[in-house]
Amino acid sequence: MAKLDIATLISEHGDILTSLFHHMSDMFFLMSVEESTEKEYQFRYVLMNPAAMQVADLSEEAYGKLIEDVYPEEKAVLLNRMYKKAVQSGDPIHYTTNGEVIGESILSPVYNSDGICTHVFSVTRDITERKKLESRLEYMAYHDVLTGLPNRRLLHVNLHQALAVAKVREEMVAVLFLDCDHFKEINDTWGHNAGDIFLQELAKRLKSCVRDGDTVARLGGDEFVVLLTGILTHHQVEKVAERILNALQQPWVNEDQEFSFTTSIGIALYPVSSVEADELLTHADKALYQAKATGRNQFLFFDSNQG
Repeated sequence: MAKLDIATLISEHGDILTSLFHHMSDMFFLMSVEESTEKEYQFRYVLMNPAAMQVADLSEEAYGKLIEDVYPEEKAVLLNRMYKKAVQSGDPIHYTTNGEVIGESILSPVYNSDGICTHVFSVTRDITERKKLESRLEYMAYHDVLTGLPNRRLLHVNLHQALAVAKVREEMVAVLFLDCDHFKEINDTWGHNAGDIFLQELAKRLKSCVRDGDTVARLGGDEFVVLLTGILTHHQVEKVAERILNALQQPWVNEDQEFSFTTSIGIALYPVSSVEADELLTHADKALYQAKATGRNQFLFFDSNQG
């Protein structure tokens, strides 16, 4: 419990304190505590630095005023609640505020020699950029950088969730494993940059063939997986597979040159092929290679007799 005669400190060293807080990049507030009724408090602005005034949209006119005299009722109630919690806890408390500016705050009660809380220090650090970076890193951990599609990790998460839902609802889940026939020719003809542009186009076409709730993931190279949920019949899966084959058969134009290509698709169904996520992917992969081996530009369902 911090004990400090703030009033004396301000009167004797006010200029030093003001100068110190003025140059802080963190947002700083010093609030006096006034007990209005039993267990109820009011908080008055005593000190604040330019960083705090800018973010909180306050001016020097706020000095000496209560929170409710400065802010609309809804925000005043929220701020009063935060400071009240600091007073009642007897120890520093931590808050993270979200909004246009994301702040990480520490509110510390200060007590006088009689053990009465007279003030609360509030220091808030702007962590907006840090949170943006954390969000970006999390996104990159679950998405393919080139296409923006879910990667293998997120595919596994979505597949496990889909299987859990399908078990309860007694539905099927379809895993479509596919790649482009003769993709290597694009890299050999136009280079890897053109190959990257082609894969981005491929991703767009795949997404246009499925519902918003389905998953299109890129595993690497020209390997993609489409995860279909809420499936009741084989015919539903066949329609999507046919739609994909037709969409990907349309020529790709690069620098006024057309490249015609085809796609092979292997399909595994839950619970027909397997009830395990990894095994479904393995079975769909096997069906893909069977489709390639028997003519390409087609889709085949996994057949355990051929697996």
